Amino acid sequence: MKHLLCTLLALTVSLSAAEPEVIPIQVRENLRIVYQVTDDVAHDGVNKGLFYARKLINTYEKQGIAADQVHLHLVYHGTGIAAVVNDAARKRLGADAANPNGEILAELIKRGVQVELCENTMQQKGVKPTELMPGVKLVVGAFPRLIDLQLQGFAYIKFE
Repeated sequence: MKHLLCTLLALTVSLSAAEPEVIPIQVRENLRIVYQVTDDVAHDGVNKGLFYARKLINTYEKQGIAADQVHLHLVYHGTGIAAVVNDAARKRLGADAANPNGEILAELIKRGVQVELCENTMQQKGVKPTELMPGVKLVVGAFPRLIDLQLQGFAYIKFE
């Protein structure tokens, strides 16, 4: 009996000390993701939506998923507009620093990420199209765009 208890204890300890299983990514092509970004919250010095977009792209890349199989859209609206406009517009919007997102925006756009801004938000905030960071596209409205992308099968993630 004592031997059986010792064996069971040893088995329990060895099972609990084993490395956890990492579940692999199963869908590896035509990945469709849309981020809704409603605020200009920073993470590691850049906008949180942009930070996690790069992290997602890098994760897929490390898993051997081709960049052309990842279709990622970031739809900005509300106070998130400050992440995708030039320094002059940011200042008018109340930001106390220059836009730190230029480099990561350019990198993501070059890697195929669609960075989009709600035209309604732009008009409400008094921002001109010439004040957008290079590569940022306009959509007629954030909610119609999010609905459209979700109806096309895009996975939805919201950043606040």
